[in-house]
Amino acid sequence: MELQRQPTELFLDYADRLIEAKENNIIDIDKSEIWELLFGEKFSSDEVRKRLYGVKKIISKLKEEGYENITEDDVLRKIDLEKISLQKEKYKIQTLRLDLNRIIRESSRTELLYEEFILTLKECEKTPLPQFKELHNQSVSKQYLLSFADSHFGKEFESITNEYDLDIVYKRFNKLLSEIIEIVDECKIKKLIILALGDLVEGMCLRISQLTSLKIGITKQTVQFMRFMVQWLNKVSEVVEITYYSTPYSNHGQIRPFGSKANEFVSEDMEQIIFAYIHDRLENNPRIEVVECESKHVIFSIFDYNIIASHGHDIKNPIDFIKDASDKYKIFFDYAFFAHKHSSGTKAVGEGQTNNCEIINVPSIMGCDEYADDLLVGSKAGATLIEFTEKQGKRKTYDIILN
Repeated sequence: MELQRQPTELFLDYADRLIEAKENNIIDIDKSEIWELLFGEKFSSDEVRKRLYGVKKIISKLKEEGYENITEDDVLRKIDLEKISLQKEKYKIQTLRLDLNRIIRESSRTELLYEEFILTLKECEKTPLPQFKELHNQSVSKQYLLSFADSHFGKEFESITNEYDLDIVYKRFNKLLSEIIEIVDECKIKKLIILALGDLVEGMCLRISQLTSLKIGITKQTVQFMRFMVQWLNKVSEVVEITYYSTPYSNHGQIRPFGSKANEFVSEDMEQIIFAYIHDRLENNPRIEVVECESKHVIFSIFDYNIIASHGHDIKNPIDFIKDASDKYKIFFDYAFFAHKHSSGTKAVGEGQTNNCEIINVPSIMGCDEYADDLLVGSKAGATLIEFTEKQGKRKTYDIILN
């Protein structure tokens, strides 16, 4: 059989002749050779098989409609469209495979991490109850809230005005404990709300440069910190009753593969593991209530004043946040607590019935680092304890300096 196109032969007839000959075993050549004869392109046999199938469908359709008045350009254009369609399907399959492989990798990484936690936590002994002291008779018109964040447990550095390592973390929380005991005695506090606002561990998935300042890996960071936090909260409960809240999301606590975007795996966060451990280990302490956050933000009330809190790394416009959050949740928020910026401060952004609506920035346990030095900014390491009154809302603020 003549494999070359004849001078008077239409391209459509030529293509039909070659394809039919191959299917009927009249010619003994590979399908890739047929494609090269028709279009002058080289592809694998598997790829050509799918493409020739598309060409055959076009020829069959044109035969039904009659192709005497169809030019070769029309035919080639239809074939090109079919080639584009096949190429799109090929890319779809490739994309699905890439997504599937990524999901498998992330799932395997998470399972391995959880297995390591399980093995480590099996070593934990039962947490003994602390030696409770007599509680004060707190005024019914006052409530108190302690907030802290950004301990970045596991990070080690020395900056112009600050140095940091694991021992210093313990020292600062112990100093915070002493300050709390002093304020509890001074103000006759019986109940204390504690608000932990994220980045409690340094993590190790944010950026490659982060690895140079790590003392220990993310698993040990988390296990050591949450064990210490259980002991620390037990010590605080010796002198005061506690309602404990913590944000389930932050940026350093995310399990983020290198190269992936922030918040791509937002539900995979070490903050949730820390919270779950604290919740379970302290359930037998009658002086501590550990409250689970059921949404993206921590939401609760002090008297009739509504409070919303988060780590703050994903807040684009803090000034409008209270208004936007009030519209979203259908709750009028009086105060919003944020961390992340490692500095303290308040800003009035509206009015309530008897109070200013305020954005409250929570300082960091860590304090200034080399990055803050480069920007010539920074704030002392610390925490904030606020007194709320029934008639005026936020009344008094204790800025607790820890370095």
